[in-house]
Amino acid sequence: MSLRLSSFLSRALVVALVATLGGLAQAPARAEDYPSHPIKFIVPFSPGGSSDTVARLIAKDAQKYLGQPFIIENRPGAAAMIGLNELVKAKPDGYTIGITNSGMVTQPIYGVAKYNYVTDLQAVAQVGEVPFLLCVKGDSDFKTIEDLIAFAKANPNAVNYGITGIGNTSHIGPEHLKYLAKFPMEAVNFSGGGELITALLGGHIQAGGINPVDIREQVKAGKIRPLVIFGDKRLSDPLFSNVPTASERGFPVTVTLWQGIGAPKGMPEAVRARLSMAFEKIMADKETQDALRGLGLDPVYLGPADFTRKWSEEQTRYTKVVTDTGILQMVRSQTK
Repeated sequence: MSLRLSSFLSRALVVALVATLGGLAQAPARAEDYPSHPIKFIVPFSPGGSSDTVARLIAKDAQKYLGQPFIIENRPGAAAMIGLNELVKAKPDGYTIGITNSGMVTQPIYGVAKYNYVTDLQAVAQVGEVPFLLCVKGDSDFKTIEDLIAFAKANPNAVNYGITGIGNTSHIGPEHLKYLAKFPMEAVNFSGGGELITALLGGHIQAGGINPVDIREQVKAGKIRPLVIFGDKRLSDPLFSNVPTASERGFPVTVTLWQGIGAPKGMPEAVRARLSMAFEKIMADKETQDALRGLGLDPVYLGPADFTRKWSEEQTRYTKVVTDTGILQMVRSQTK
């Protein structure tokens, strides 16, 4: 063998060895070694909000069950889309996860999102959910949802109801009910739940699509009366347990606000299983469950398969609902 050929083969061997070692160094850690360093936890909302509080509540036990802490990074803006977009683009190695909620399902339907988060993210675990209510003032003549429907049919343009955003969960439930029951009711948009509740108590609107946690004290005092709940079952909270579901009244309307954890698409299944197992253990803790209830969420855990199915089924169902009710056209006309 010539000296030149020998030298060439030696250099080739070194290059191949370096490439192999480099590939090994960059290969993802085995599931049993995961995680080996802290995990970034993106919260696409400002500090202090309900999603941020849920994230911090979950994160406090991460070290206990994963051996590494969560580092929370708030990325608010654009109705959560700034943070969600960052999550989509993150490396799918299990070291970047983030809070997701029901808004990520509807935003792509309305055409306001850069990505379809349902297909461009991976579901890891749901940690809680709460259905919305349709409520009236405590001294209202409307004792049941049937009373409200009958009055609205007999008095067109007489019933206005409050929402906290065109096309969001406070809007979809009442509009779907209105569509199925075929009665007139006009939505009035407010900047937040507090403003809506003030308008309801002041008699400026006749009803409101409201999160149960926002009206606990008013319901307890008899100042607000829930007529119907947009859930697949009644609330376990004794304060609301006598409120019938819309389905019980013959109108299959289901609209829930949920919170969960998502990850970039392509995360190894073994890593996702490791994370979901940790979240399941965190959710089994009574203190965590009680804290979530205090935030107005039922502590309902769903693993990756069920949570993935929920994302897909909700997007399919909501696409039909917002199209049938005209909400889709309403949102798109506002964003032109």
